[in-house]
Amino acid sequence: MNDAKEISAYLDRIEELEDGSATAVFLLEEDEDEFREFVLPADFLPEGAGEGEYLTIKISRDEDKTAEALDEARELLKNT
Repeated sequence: MNDAKEISAYLDRIEELEDGSATAVFLLEEDEDEFREFVLPADFLPEGAGEGEYLTIKISRDEDKTAEALDEARELLKNT
């Protein structure tokens, strides 16, 4: 079962870093006038997205990759 969660996040700003990359700083509203901030690399943004926009972030389990990682870990443990 894959229960995805969608989050509406406000793209507050894009910050340029010294190494030439950039980060996207989002605000999530928790309660009225209370926000949680989180940061992602700006290259994760959809093309054309900019400061001041609301974006939808979808979070879901990748069950196939999780199963593969668990199988690989079990195999490594067997061989030690």
